Amino acid sequence: MHQTTVHFVTPNALGINQGMPVKLYGYSVGSVKQLGLAAEGVEVQLAIATDHLWRIPKGSQARFAREASVVGASSIEIMPAKSGAPLVEGDRLAFERSRTISEIMDEIRRQTVPAFNELKQVLSQLNRSSEDVSVLLAALRAEAERLPATHQALNELLKNGARTTAEVGREATATLGAARRASESAQRATDQIGQAVPELAAKLSSTLESIDSAAGQLRRTGQEAQDVLKRTQPVVERGETALREAGEVIGAAKRVWPLSGSFEQPAEAALAIDSFDAYPGRK
Repeated sequence: MHQTTVHFVTPNALGINQGMPVKLYGYSVGSVKQLGLAAEGVEVQLAIATDHLWRIPKGSQARFAREASVVGASSIEIMPAKSGAPLVEGDRLAFERSRTISEIMDEIRRQTVPAFNELKQVLSQLNRSSEDVSVLLAALRAEAERLPATHQALNELLKNGARTTAEVGREATATLGAARRASESAQRATDQIGQAVPELAAKLSSTLESIDSAAGQLRRTGQEAQDVLKRTQPVVERGETALREAGEVIGAAKRVWPLSGSFEQPAEAALAIDSFDAYPGRK
C-alpha cells in the first residue's frame, strides 16, 4: 500500500511512540513513522495511506488522544478541516496535545476544592445551629400530630360551606322571585300612569285655556274700568268745585246781619244717663 509522509511538531513527545496508530473518524489510516528532535521540540512523522489523503484537506489538525478517555490505548487523531485541497507529501499539520492525567487531576482539584470548602462551611453552620434544628424538628413534629384534627376541621368547614352555599342559593332564588314580582307591579303601575297621563294632560290643557280666558277677561275689564275713571274724572272735579263755591256762598250769607238768625245751629241732643229708665213704659 502506497503511503504519504506528513508531520507535526510537539513541545514534548510524552506518550507518543513509533508505530502508534493514526486514526481518522476513529478509523486507522496510518501510523507514527519516526520521531526526532527539532528546533521547536519534537518532530513526529506520520505515514498515511495515500488512498485516504483526499479526506484530509490542508489545514487539518492532529491531536494526541486516548481511547476510553484516560486509561485507554493512545493514538494520534486527525481532525480534518472543513474544506481545501488534500494533503501532499511533506505537509505539516497543526498539533493539539491532549491533557495528561496529572493535568486532568489538577483541573478536577481546582474545580472540587471550592465545592468542598462550601460544603465544609455548610456543615459547620449546621453544627452551630444544631439546637435550632432540634427545636424546628420538634415544632414540625407537633404540627404533624395536629394534622388529623386540622383535616377534620377542614372537612367540617367544607360541609358547612356547602350548606351555606345551598341556603344562599335558595335565598337568592326567593329574592329574585320577589324582585321579578316587584318589577311586574312596577310595570303595571307604569302602564296605568301611561294611560292616565293623556287624560290628565287633556284636563290640564282645558284648565289652562279657561285660566287664559279669565285672565283675558280681567285684562279687558280693567281696561274698561280705567276708561270709565278717565271719563268721570272731569265730572268729579267739577262737583268738587261746585261744592266749594256753595260753601263760600253760605258762609257769606251767614255773616250778613239780617240773615244771621236764620242759620242757628241745632242743639246737640244729649242722651240721658239712665236711658233705660227714661224709656216710656218703664217704672
